Amino acid sequence: MQRRKWLIFLFASLLLIGMFLSGCQSGKNGKRETVWRQSGGWPKPPLFQGNNFANGGVGAAYPFVFEGLFQNVRFTDKQYFRLAESLEHQGNKTIVKIKSGVKWNDGEPFTSKDVWAYYTLNNGAEVTKYLESIEAVDDLTIAFNWRDPSPAEHMKQLFIGQDGHGTIPYHLYHKYVDKAAELLKKAKPFTEPNKEGPFGLEIKDEVREAMDENWRDFLKAGPDFPVGTGPFIVKKVTASDMLLEKNPNYWNVENIHFDKITIKNPGPDPSAGFALVRSGNVDWFDGTPPRDIIESILKLNKDIAHYKMLDPASVGMVFNLDRPPFDNKDFRKAIVYALDRKKIREIGNYYGQESDVSMAGMPQSEFDNWITPEIRDQMEKFTHNPEKAAEILTNLGWTKGSNGIWRDPEGKVHEFIIGVNGGWQNGPIPGQVAAEQLTEFGLPTKLIAVDGTVYFDNAAKDKGKYDMSMDWVDVSWGFMFPWNSMRNYYWWGLGQMGHLPRYESGEKQNRLNLHLPGPDGKVIDIDQMLRDIPYMNSVEEQKEALSKLAWITNENAMGMVLFQNVTGAWANLKTVTGWPRVDEIEKYNRDMPVTTVPEDLQQVADLNQGFSGITPFVEGRYAPK
Repeated sequence: MQRRKWLIFLFASLLLIGMFLSGCQSGKNGKRETVWRQSGGWPKPPLFQGNNFANGGVGAAYPFVFEGLFQNVRFTDKQYFRLAESLEHQGNKTIVKIKSGVKWNDGEPFTSKDVWAYYTLNNGAEVTKYLESIEAVDDLTIAFNWRDPSPAEHMKQLFIGQDGHGTIPYHLYHKYVDKAAELLKKAKPFTEPNKEGPFGLEIKDEVREAMDENWRDFLKAGPDFPVGTGPFIVKKVTASDMLLEKNPNYWNVENIHFDKITIKNPGPDPSAGFALVRSGNVDWFDGTPPRDIIESILKLNKDIAHYKMLDPASVGMVFNLDRPPFDNKDFRKAIVYALDRKKIREIGNYYGQESDVSMAGMPQSEFDNWITPEIRDQMEKFTHNPEKAAEILTNLGWTKGSNGIWRDPEGKVHEFIIGVNGGWQNGPIPGQVAAEQLTEFGLPTKLIAVDGTVYFDNAAKDKGKYDMSMDWVDVSWGFMFPWNSMRNYYWWGLGQMGHLPRYESGEKQNRLNLHLPGPDGKVIDIDQMLRDIPYMNSVEEQKEALSKLAWITNENAMGMVLFQNVTGAWANLKTVTGWPRVDEIEKYNRDMPVTTVPEDLQQVADLNQGFSGITPFVEGRYAPK
C-alpha cells in the first residue's frame, strides 16, 4: 500500500512538472496561466538589485522590464516606437511626444521628467555630446536642443534611439538627479574647438569628483527589484531562477500573450543551455553552436527550429603597429595572405562568412550598402595565398632556412604572440588555429589566453604584450551605420590594442594622429573625417567618406577579419506561435539558413533579444499554443 501511494505521489508530481515545462500553470483562481521559458544570467543574490546601472545590471530581465523612447534593431537599424508617440525635427530642435498613460510598474506615471532625469544623471550617454540641453516642455513633450552645428537628421534619430530612457525613474532617484543637475550648472562651456562633453560642458576638478561621488551613491540606491515601464515585473530572483509576471499597467498589455516569464540560469557551461533546448524545456534560446551540435539537437527534438542570422561583428585580430615587424604594412599583408580563413571559419563558426579584405572597418555584410562600386573594385582582394605571402617576405629581405623557418633581414628568428581573452568563447579556438597555421608557414607563433580582467590592459599601449590581439573586429555595437564600427577601431578599444598613434600634447592631445593616402592618393586626416561624418546631411556624401576609410583600412592591413560571425535563435514550434518564415521550415528541415530577403531578415533579426529587445512580444507576434 505504501509503495502504491508513493507511485501515485510520484506520478502526480511528474504531471505537475510536465505542466510547468509545457508552459502552462494554474493560477490562483484555477485560470490557466501561460508561461514563456528561456535561459539567461544575472548577478546572483544578494548582489542582485533593481538598479540597471549597478555592476552586472539586472541581467536577463532587462528587455522585459525596461524600454526606451524607441527600440533600435541593431542589425537593420529599424526603429520601433516604444514610449514615444512621435518624433519631429525642427531645425536644431527635435521634439518627441511621449505616449499618454504610460506608467512605471510601481504605478507612478512616466513623464518627460523621467527622460530629462535619464540624461541629467546619465550624462555620459553619447547623444549629450551633441546637445545644448534637454528640456521637459510639458509632461508628455521632451525637446532635444542640438548644439550648432547639429548632426544630420538621420544621425539624430540613431543617437536618440539607442538609449534606454525608461531606466531612471525620477520619483525614485530624484535626490541624485537633482544633485547632478546642480553640478552641471557649475560646469563651464568649452572654449576650445573640437572639445566634447555633455551639453558642451567641460566637467573637471571638484565638479567631476562630486559628480563621480554622486554617481557611486546612485549605484548603491537601487530598489530590490527593477522598476521599469516594460511588459513584465520581476517577482522573484534566486541563483538559478528568475520569475517575472505580466505588468497589468503596460501601455500595450493587450498584445502581451504570456502571463509569466521563467528564466533559467544554466551557468557558465554553454552545453547546459543547449541541453535545455534539446529537451524542449525552453521556448527560445540564443546562440549557434558548432554544426554537429545543431544537427544533433534538430535530430533529437523534432519540435525545435534554428534560425541563423548574420551578426554585425567579425572574429579577428588587430596588429600591434608599434612592434616590428608589424610596423611594416607589407609584412602585415603577408600575414593576411598566409592564413587559411576557410579552415579557421569551419572550426570557429562553420556558418560564418569569410572575407576577401584584411579588415575594412565595417562588417562585410555592409559593403554593398556603404562602399561605392568604384572603390570596392580598387580594394586589394586578400585570399589564402601562401606563395604571395612568401613573395612579399622575400621582397622585404626575409629568408627561409632549411628548417622552414623565416628569418628577418638581420637573420633573426621571431616568435610571435597572439593574445586572446580566455573567457571569450568565440576567440581561443580560431586563435589557436591561426597560430598553428603561421607556425606551419614558417613564422613561429603561439597563442596566449589570459583572463579578461588583464587581457585588454596587456594589449593596450602602455604594455603592448602581443603582436596580434584578438577581439570582435569590424563590429558595429549599438546601431549599424558603419561610422559606428569605424570609430570602434580608430577611436576606441580596438585602436588602443592596435597602438594607433595619438597626439601627445597640444589642443589635439589624445586625439588620433593618423594621416594616410586614400584611393585617389590624397592624404586623409582620419580623425577629422570621422568627426565630420555625423554632420554630413547627404547619405551619399557619408557613403563616399566611409568608402575611403574602408579602402585605407584594408590597404594598410590594420588587422585581419577571420570570419563574420553568424549567430542564431532556437524556437520551440510546439509551445509558441509567431515564428518567422513558417512556410519554409519543412523545406529546410528546421535548420533555417541566413536570409537576404529584407522582410524576412527583419523578422529574423527581431528574434534576437540582443538585437531588438523583446520586439515580438510588444508587437503581439508571440503567443502560446
